Amino acid sequence: MSSIPVPPIPTNFLLSAGSQPVEEDPLDFMDMPNEMSTFEVNAKIYDFDENIDLSECRAFLENIYNKLVDYKVQDANLTFPVGGLNADNMAYLNALLAEGEVSAVIHEDDQIVNIQESIFTGIWRVTVVDKANNLLKDYVEAGDIPEILLIKNQEKPNKVLFDSALLPENVANAPAILTELEDKRNELTENGDIEFIDAMTNPTEAINLTLLPHTEEDLNCIGGVLGDGDTVILSRGYGNCRITSTGVSSIWWVRYFNSTDKEILSTIEVVNMPIVACAAQEDLDESAGRLKEQFEEL
Repeated sequence: MSSIPVPPIPTNFLLSAGSQPVEEDPLDFMDMPNEMSTFEVNAKIYDFDENIDLSECRAFLENIYNKLVDYKVQDANLTFPVGGLNADNMAYLNALLAEGEVSAVIHEDDQIVNIQESIFTGIWRVTVVDKANNLLKDYVEAGDIPEILLIKNQEKPNKVLFDSALLPENVANAPAILTELEDKRNELTENGDIEFIDAMTNPTEAINLTLLPHTEEDLNCIGGVLGDGDTVILSRGYGNCRITSTGVSSIWWVRYFNSTDKEILSTIEVVNMPIVACAAQEDLDESAGRLKEQFEEL
């Protein structure tokens, strides 16, 4: 499995009046959040050459709409294998489903899973390729979050295991943060079988590193205990949000960046799936209407 290191967090010392000089204080307070950009979907219906027969693509989109119109996020995700389209129809479908808000990649030993939300929120394109980039699977999925992201999360250990006596002596707040993460992860398990907890409705517990003093050694220690994950999710809904999994199921590093790519918020979330990556029911309802408009144009 490819290793995804815990993202480094820049050092920026901020001390109040009466504190020790900056160079003598090991505790690191991150900058408070400031301006963020927002992602806007281009509402323009994609242009197409009326001389090209796109009836195959129309039928594919209409089938998604017919099943999506009564869909609820509590239901099992809908999947639609992509195949049988000629070159023109496939090219149009690829263009239509490639510009959404959220994307993700899962690195495995023998394959890579690529996920891209389309311009229709809650409708996802999922492709699986081997290490030689040969296409193994290609499908469209409708739901709050692609099921494979939840499945891969569930396959990891569900315990935060560490011995405080064995942690480096120069860490400051790592033992307290790890203990809190351990408690929150245990509480999540006690709420029920994680496999059957909906990604949108299960409780979120977060530790806000932006508001906590910490040292570089603390972050290295926490990263070492949690381990490396295999999943990276990018969301552009409100600023740029980068989500990375850890080696423990349902523990994620979630970092927000402003328009200049400066980190403005860093948290560790204990949840099946961070809410920022998920589509809501109203998103899917709106997507159904826009999808109908799209295939009728064809």
